[in-house]
Amino acid sequence: MAEGKVTFLTEVELPPYCFMSEVVEWIAFGRVPQMQYHSASMTDEILDYRFYWREMPDNFQPEIEYPWFDRLEFESLGIPMVEGYSEAAEKCYNENVDTLPHWIKEYEKKDEVYVDQEDGVDPNFWKKVADDYRQKLQELRPFQVLVNQAESKFRPHFDIACAKLFQLLALREITAQAINFRRWEKLVDADEYEKAAWFECVPPEAFSLSLDWTQNEILIDDVKHVALRIKTQDILDHHSLLLQSGNPITVERFGMFYLSSNVGRTLRKNKLGRRNVIDWQVLRDHLSELALTQTAPDGKESCIYELIAYAERELGKSPSRTAVQRNMGEELDAIYARK
Repeated sequence: MAEGKVTFLTEVELPPYCFMSEVVEWIAFGRVPQMQYHSASMTDEILDYRFYWREMPDNFQPEIEYPWFDRLEFESLGIPMVEGYSEAAEKCYNENVDTLPHWIKEYEKKDEVYVDQEDGVDPNFWKKVADDYRQKLQELRPFQVLVNQAESKFRPHFDIACAKLFQLLALREITAQAINFRRWEKLVDADEYEKAAWFECVPPEAFSLSLDWTQNEILIDDVKHVALRIKTQDILDHHSLLLQSGNPITVERFGMFYLSSNVGRTLRKNKLGRRNVIDWQVLRDHLSELALTQTAPDGKESCIYELIAYAERELGKSPSRTAVQRNMGEELDAIYARK
């Protein structure tokens, strides 16, 4: 093996099922899903965290290790690496920069809120919120423009991956599964958690090319279904159509590890987390308004459901109760500790 830097590699264990969004990224960008080992506290059974019924609804979406594109992904797809992209993407991560102009306009239209402070009354609460958003937009907009320009080059590969999957699903050559969310909620309310986590097959006619293939949700007869998944073996059985061939490298094996001196070097840093489909700052702003105008519901539980309803009205998204509690628990506790 030639002298120089050596990269140590190890085998990846595939999960039995993958989220639809994971499958698309696997096909488009070569992001291979990995088993997420989870020890069931009741039985000590080792299983995959994905789709484990005791963890629902927190695992209705996959965890992500890296929310932007790596240098090796640019290289593999023949896309020129954009200078400063990684740094810009990290700055903009979870900041929802593209939606800031909308919320600035919305907050500027709001009525004045008089907030009691130690040094008097402040009638400019929403103006200050809008100013904060405007400052953030001014700081982050150049970085977001760079990110959008760089990531637009990946869009054709994403669309091709969706089209390949759509073809196989429409022809019934592979099958997707999902959980009826309405049924899940009813059974959870009755403490039937394991029974609630039942996956049904998604009929081919439910799919279309206009589906948002990143959200892992689908409508079947106008009923929302969540945790959209595909069996991993189905992808492997159609690997010649779905999976791209990579560049050959030379590796050696000793024990459990493989090593190579001619594999590319990644810039990837692990950043575990859940896909952020909700703009939580908007919900925090709404919670602040409820508190300042003294219109918050009497109980914390009622307030959580008010926040869910607000998200459905304003964002077109329906976060779970657990997600609201996890992301806004500190703010809720601070408000209701005073009641």
